[in-house]
Formats: sequence, C-alpha cells, structure tokens
Amino acid sequence: MTEIERECPTCRSRQRFRRLDDAEKAAVREKRGPRFFVGDLWRCTADKCLWYQPYLNRRKGDLLPESFRKETAPET
Repeated sequence: MTEIERECPTCRSRQRFRRLDDAEKAAVREKRGPRFFVGDLWRCTADKCLWYQPYLNRRKGDLLPESFRKETAPET
C-alpha cells in the first residue's frame, strides 16, 4: 500500500498517510452519505489518530469513528 507524508492537523506534525481501507470507506459513507466519493481519501497512520482527508485538501478532512482508533502496544 502506498504511503505519503502530509501535515496532520490533529497530530500537528508531518505524518505518514495511507489510503482508507474498505471498512473505513464504509464508515465515511455512512457518516457523509452513500454518494460521497471515498476513492481519494487518506488516513493518518500515527497511533491513536483518526484523521482522514482528500489527497491535497485538509479542509475537507474529518475524523473516523472511535472504533477505528489504533491503540499503541504496551511495552514488554
């Protein structure tokens, strides 16, 4: 899967972004409507971040539901 680096407004730093997977796309369509275009949405890969956005447009980004939050693995 291709990754890019972008400025994440919730992390307030440059982060790696990847394309949304099918479950994330379904959640966005549920929130924004069935005709909302999800083919060019990218998600921040930072731990606990839920931000997604179109490739070059932060203003049209939003947060995924809490169920998609990645927890960091505990140190052993």
